[in-house]
Amino acid sequence: MTPEPDIGFYGEHGVQAFVRRYGRQIGNDVIYFTGIHRAGATSATGQSMLVRGFDASSAKISDVGGAIELIDADGNVSAGWSFGRLMHHWARKHAAAAYVPFEKRLGMPPSYRYGSPVLLGEGTDFTRYLLAMLAGSVVYDPGSKVEMASTKPRVKARSQFRIPIRRLRDLYSRFEPVSLDHDPS
Repeated sequence: MTPEPDIGFYGEHGVQAFVRRYGRQIGNDVIYFTGIHRAGATSATGQSMLVRGFDASSAKISDVGGAIELIDADGNVSAGWSFGRLMHHWARKHAAAAYVPFEKRLGMPPSYRYGSPVLLGEGTDFTRYLLAMLAGSVVYDPGSKVEMASTKPRVKARSQFRIPIRRLRDLYSRFEPVSLDHDPS
């Protein structure tokens, strides 16, 4: 899932200001904000990620104004995703999903070969997503950067939440492999 933060410093000032403030210089005139962020832990960026407004023991949202937040070393929300915005994104894109294995072959243009089995997930809701995040299955893995930072800044925003394929079933009430192999005759 790739929603951009809508609250905190990032939400107020945008990706470039966020990366300049919280990122690190790598290479020639490039500033990156990268690293795995897990709920309840402090990452190598010095940011802690928390899920505010969700009661894991009852699997219920306890505050409709809740959010997933990155907290900086001074206790400020550096970036955050409101539950309302995430719920909309989650329901629209992930209510029913197919995960298709593939191989990419280099070339101009590149070519792809799709495999089997396809993994089908059905029956999800936002609480499953939050529970998977609190369990450490879903992580925030950003890759935002500012290139040519001191001259003509070129900004790339990449906010990405990931989950390993072996944990996808945590997100769905029904999750099964479906073979696409067929008899060519």
